[in-house]
Amino acid sequence: MRLAIVVQDSANEKIGRVSTTYAPTVHCVDCPMRGAGCYAQHGMVGMHVRKLDAAAREGHASPVRSAKQEAAGIDALRARGQGLRIHTSGDCPTPESARIVAGAARRFTGRGGGTAWTYTHAWRRVARSAWRGVSVLASCESAADVQLARRRGYAPAVVVPAFASDRAWIDPDTGTRMIPCPAQTRGTTCEDCRLCWRADHLYSIRAGIAFEAHGSARKRAAAACEGAR
Repeated sequence: MRLAIVVQDSANEKIGRVSTTYAPTVHCVDCPMRGAGCYAQHGMVGMHVRKLDAAAREGHASPVRSAKQEAAGIDALRARGQGLRIHTSGDCPTPESARIVAGAARRFTGRGGGTAWTYTHAWRRVARSAWRGVSVLASCESAADVQLARRRGYAPAVVVPAFASDRAWIDPDTGTRMIPCPAQTRGTTCEDCRLCWRADHLYSIRAGIAFEAHGSARKRAAAACEGAR
């Protein structure tokens, strides 16, 4: 039963020439966009995700079981200095599943791979320390989320309906400097930008990354985020 997909060389124009993983979105238990506009459930990515979700449901797969398959796939990657985007789809909603995937990411980096980075909606239930060795940002939908995520040691990532401009701004409610994703504002790939690869630095300077709702169902995603504020 296939519960994870691990790709050696991504063909995704946004993230660039990096490795990446896909996990079932049934484990995205804290995400308001699941089933409500999530980009990973639509388009080409959605074709793969629907198969992973069906397998996870039919096999009653736990997050740990999926994480073990994902980790095995990461362990099989050829490490050639490329970055590793964990979870183009999916999440680790438990401390154990996060530790399993993070452990594989550390092994990847240790044998010559680049930085592993990801985003998680499970930051309320999974301590930042469980992701040791991974640059991880907390996916947030409100100022209260950003403040709580920071108290738990996470730099924030937020989704907004649209950018007012391509310039960073200071969120008046949290004092956080939000940086519009350069991949969206300038066409820079994640491979070249690498801001999200430095989550702990972003945390130290009280900064975060903002993303415009994207994908074929971006209007639904934007509405879901607005509803969660």
